[in-house]
Amino acid sequence: MSKKIVLVLTGLMMIAGFAAWVLQYREGLILTDLRNSYSWGLYVSGLAFFVGNAAGGLVLSSLIYLFGVTALKPFARIGALTAFANVTAAMLAILPDIGQPVRLYNMLLHPKLSSPLVWDVGVLNLYAILSLVYLYLLMLPDLKGPLARIALKVENPSEFSEKWARRIAPFSLIAAIGIHVVTAWIFSTQGAREWWHSAVLAPDFVAAAIASGTSVVMVVAVLVYGVKEEFREAYRIMSLMITVSLLVHIFFMYNDYFIQAWYGASESMETLSITFKDYLWAHAFEVLAPLAAVLLLSREKVRTSASAVVVSCLLLIAGIFTHRFLLMPAAFGKIPLTFPPMGLQGVEWSVPIASGRYDPTVDTFVTHAHYFPTGIEITIFLAVLAFACFLITLAVDRLPIVKKVQS
Repeated sequence: MSKKIVLVLTGLMMIAGFAAWVLQYREGLILTDLRNSYSWGLYVSGLAFFVGNAAGGLVLSSLIYLFGVTALKPFARIGALTAFANVTAAMLAILPDIGQPVRLYNMLLHPKLSSPLVWDVGVLNLYAILSLVYLYLLMLPDLKGPLARIALKVENPSEFSEKWARRIAPFSLIAAIGIHVVTAWIFSTQGAREWWHSAVLAPDFVAAAIASGTSVVMVVAVLVYGVKEEFREAYRIMSLMITVSLLVHIFFMYNDYFIQAWYGASESMETLSITFKDYLWAHAFEVLAPLAAVLLLSREKVRTSASAVVVSCLLLIAGIFTHRFLLMPAAFGKIPLTFPPMGLQGVEWSVPIASGRYDPTVDTFVTHAHYFPTGIEITIFLAVLAFACFLITLAVDRLPIVKKVQS
C-alpha cells in the first residue's frame, strides 16, 4: 500500500473520529457505555496502550548508544519517531474521557501534587519534548535542501549528532521507563480497586511496553527497509527483545493471579472470576496471540518474509492492547459499595449511587456491570490510532527517517 493511500485512509478516519468527538462533546458521555460504576473504559485503555508503545520505541533507540547495539542503529530514528507519535496519541486518547477538555486549565492552575495523574500529565509532555529533540538530533546530519533551514549550524553535524545522542541516551532510557511507571501508578495507587492494587503492576507495564513498542518499531522498519540481508541481525535482536519482555510480562501477570487465588480472599476471587469467566475469550487472546507471535518471530524463515513479520508483530500488539483493555472489567465489574437489606440474611445489594443501572429482574440495583465500548468510543479511538499512523507515515515520507545504509 502506497504512502499516499495510507495518508488518505488515516486522514478520513481522523475526520470521522473528530466528528464523533464533537457529537460526544455536545451530547455528553452518555453516548458512551461508561456509567457511575464504570468510569474508565476504552479511552483510558488507549492511554496505557499508546504510552507503552511510546516507551518501547525510545528504549530501543537508547540501547544503541548505551550498550553499543550497532545492528539496531538504522532503526534509531524510527524508534524516536514512533515514541513521539505514540506519546502524542496517548495525550489525545485521554481528552474525550475528560468530557470537558477545556477544564484542563484547572490542573495547571490548581495541581494536586499527591495525584499520580498530575505527574503523568507532566511526564507525558516532557517525554514528547525529549523524543522530538532526540529525533531531531538523529536526523541532523541529513537535514539538507529545504530542511537545511531548521538544521543547527555546526562544523560536523554527524559528529555532533553522535555525541549528543550518546549524552541523551541515558536520560531517554530513564524517561522511557519512568513514563510507564508513572502511568502504572495511576492504576496501582487506587487502593479501592483490588485488581490494580499491586506493586507488580509498574514493572509489568514496563515489560509489556517493551514488547509492544519494539513490535511497533519492527513493523515500521520492515515496511520502510524491507527484510534485506544487512538487517537480519537487527530483526533477530528485536525478536529476542520482544520474546524476553513478553515472557517477563506473562510471569508478572500470572504471579499476581496466583497469589490472589492462593489466599482466596472473597474480593480477589470475585475480580478473578470476571476475567476468567465473563472475559475468558479476551484473556485467552491476550496470552495466546502474543505467544504465537513470538514463536513465529523466533523462526528465521518468518523473519525473512516482510508480510510474516508484520502479521506476527500486529498479532502481538493486538494481544497487548487486549491486556490493556482487560485492566478495566475486573476493576469496575463488581460494584464495591454494598449494604445488607433489612430483614434478609446473606444478601447484599449494591448502593444505588455506585451502580446507576436498575435491573428489576435481579436486585434493586445491579451488582455487576458489563462494559463494551459504543460505536462513538470505537470511532474516536480508531481516529487516535489513525493519527499515530498518519504522523509516522508523513514523517517517513517528508523527513530523513530512512537512513541510507551501506551494504
